[in-house]
Amino acid sequence: MTGPDAPQTPDPSVDPGGREGEGRVAAVTGGNGYVGTIIVEGLAAAGFTVRRLIRRPEPETSDRPYDIEAGCAPGALDGVDVLVHCAYDFSVRSRAAVWRTNVAGTRTLLDQAVACDVSRTIVVSSMSAYPGTDQIYGRSKLATELDAFSRDMSVIRPGLVYGPGWGGMAGSLRTLVSLPVVPVVGGRSHQFTLHEDDLRTAIVVLATAPTLPRRPLGLAHPEPVTFSHLLRTIAEVDGHRPRLLPVPWPLVYGAMRTVELTGLPLPLRADSLLGLVKPAPLVPNADEVRGLGIDIRPFSLGTGT
Repeated sequence: MTGPDAPQTPDPSVDPGGREGEGRVAAVTGGNGYVGTIIVEGLAAAGFTVRRLIRRPEPETSDRPYDIEAGCAPGALDGVDVLVHCAYDFSVRSRAAVWRTNVAGTRTLLDQAVACDVSRTIVVSSMSAYPGTDQIYGRSKLATELDAFSRDMSVIRPGLVYGPGWGGMAGSLRTLVSLPVVPVVGGRSHQFTLHEDDLRTAIVVLATAPTLPRRPLGLAHPEPVTFSHLLRTIAEVDGHRPRLLPVPWPLVYGAMRTVELTGLPLPLRADSLLGLVKPAPLVPNADEVRGLGIDIRPFSLGTGT
């Protein structure tokens, strides 16, 4: 079974370098989401006791209640050695709502981590968070990065995560290319990519390294992948050969914004479209990531991925 609802199990081929996390506790906000699940798997495989901080904890597990706007439940961070913050509320769209929910909510979490003496906090930002971005999501992540660095915490910017789990943006693109005709906006734009297995391995290195630089660490292969190539490669996984129809992105963006104002759901947010047509120019601090022993593979989708 593939797709965003497929069961997620650790890849036995991933060697996180032993059981570096043995006897240590890691908490992951949004640990039941696509990226959060991958991070939970990586930490658990390395020997960490993992505590998911999620909205609806599963009974008889180590899950704890967490809402990004309200913060952690009392005691949720007690005894935690490493906190990885993945949670983000995508249901809010306006700048004011995003800042109230995600930026201010994350600030509350970071203060709670300081109060609970969490020794390492890693904030999951985005490659959309680059100076000059027009995207509300990207600007909110930049604001959160500043909050993290002011508290001596670490920041990672994952690229477009892809792999057999087919979640997040990659999953949305897989659905899109199942259509016979696919409107393509920003066909000459690009994305930087990150395989699920490389994310699993990288998070263990970042959680266990003696020190981390106080700069955003880009987790993505530094060679950009054009959006058109990305779509064609994803389509080939399921044997699709859609016709890619170039469409001016401002036209599509305007139409999506109009639909959003009516309250009707869309498979892709208008703000996310900006991240596709106006991507980051490069992977930040890629040399420092390699210096930590983290290797990111070039974009490729083999059979079953």
